[in-house]
Amino acid sequence: MKITLISPKRERFEQNRMEFWEFGFMASTAGLGTRKYSGTPLAIPILASLIPDKYDIEVIDENIDEIDFNRPTDLVLLTFFTTAATRGYEIGDIYRSKNVKVVIGGCHASMEPDETSKHADAVSIGEAEVLLPRILNDFESGVLAPFYRVAEAERPNLDNQPVPRFNALKLENYFNPTIQTMRGCPMGCEFCTVRVHWGAKYRYKPIEKVISEIELLKKQFGRNTFIMIVDDDVAANTTRSKELFKALIPLKIQWMSQGSMAMAKDDEYLDLMVKSGGTRMIMGFESISADNLKNMRKNPANKLNEFTDNIRKIQSYGVAIIGAFVFGFDGDDTTCFDNTANFIIENSIGLPQLFALTPFPGTALTKRLEEENRILSRDWKYYTGSTVQFVPKLMSVGELEEGYYRTIQNVYSYKNILKRLTGLWDLWDKHAQREEHILVKEKIDVILLNENFRACAYSYRNCYDVDIEEEKHYKNEIQNKLKMFLKKRNVLMERIRPYA
Repeated sequence: MKITLISPKRERFEQNRMEFWEFGFMASTAGLGTRKYSGTPLAIPILASLIPDKYDIEVIDENIDEIDFNRPTDLVLLTFFTTAATRGYEIGDIYRSKNVKVVIGGCHASMEPDETSKHADAVSIGEAEVLLPRILNDFESGVLAPFYRVAEAERPNLDNQPVPRFNALKLENYFNPTIQTMRGCPMGCEFCTVRVHWGAKYRYKPIEKVISEIELLKKQFGRNTFIMIVDDDVAANTTRSKELFKALIPLKIQWMSQGSMAMAKDDEYLDLMVKSGGTRMIMGFESISADNLKNMRKNPANKLNEFTDNIRKIQSYGVAIIGAFVFGFDGDDTTCFDNTANFIIENSIGLPQLFALTPFPGTALTKRLEEENRILSRDWKYYTGSTVQFVPKLMSVGELEEGYYRTIQNVYSYKNILKRLTGLWDLWDKHAQREEHILVKEKIDVILLNENFRACAYSYRNCYDVDIEEEKHYKNEIQNKLKMFLKKRNVLMERIRPYA
């Protein structure tokens, strides 16, 4: 019996429009044209690990391979986020028209089970470790139920989770692998799906299990690759995180994750994080308005009056902050755009990511906006974080969209890229206790990533006036910096290679 696992591609709704979650530019540039996509999907390897050996499995990541709908299969398992729901539904409909049974799970299906059920024979609501064995048993018996749900008390203990089957993917096509060491979040951020989907309690994978997974990944990838740890707050339990960092040090990897600014208060934490290979940290600032932060019920560790000091402290360790900022909260008026851009530039945030507030299904935000009749569309292909799908409170839809585009183009003008990165590099050169070859590599990578995000920003409607000749000047300066760093890294690598 054959099971086909599919991760749908998040297709562009405009041909030339790029989104911040697209890393094709980075994958092709940093991968020297050899990679098709940046990070590995995590859901597919997890699903593959839960399927007994008696089944024949085919894995398709549509970012890598096209789907051959004529290839025989008995059961299709689809998993996707909201941004890929339109394509996911289309895939489900095609297979069902061929009398192939389809089960859809994942975050979007769990938030929108009734809608999803129109495109599937069964909907999996919650975590696959609990539900997939039931689904496969019922499928073999010919009695698939329309819905499968995980009760709160059934949420799986990560101690016994099988090792994800990373090698079910074509690993040579990816720039970096993705792992998860924890699930759940007790925070109640109004706009976020994490607590709804993963539960309100932190659940941790044993550290020895994390280490064995990374060692396996290094072996299967065949290279000492950069790793994305998709934990929602790697600083949630600093005692546990410090033990994890100590265990990571001998592996000599570089990694990135997501975390709150609580880490800025703990020098030992930051020191161990850097020694273990932590080089980038996604941090959800969301807003520079104290009222917005309070109303969205943001993590209390994110105190506006400490933002500047915390940013400087964390980045001084040789870390590049990937700072997430969102426009369109109820306290935002048209002044929020320039205020946020100035904050990002003045604080030398290495890799800012800017989004329009998006009412993703299942969140408290969406429930409130629905009650206020402010949702404009449920066409999921537009739920990318770069379009406006609701009526803002203190400005028009057009003002929010225009201000958003103008701000990301401002922040990612070559002039301001150079200004931000120069401030970051100066901080690193003065304070960072990193091996020089790693620091130089990070300087190269932040240039490439800024180019990636700039390409996204300028693929939207042009709302920011730039001096073309001035932009050419700053672009040349950045390119000269890149050439200098590349040359320096080559020299440093030649020096250390005999001792590696």
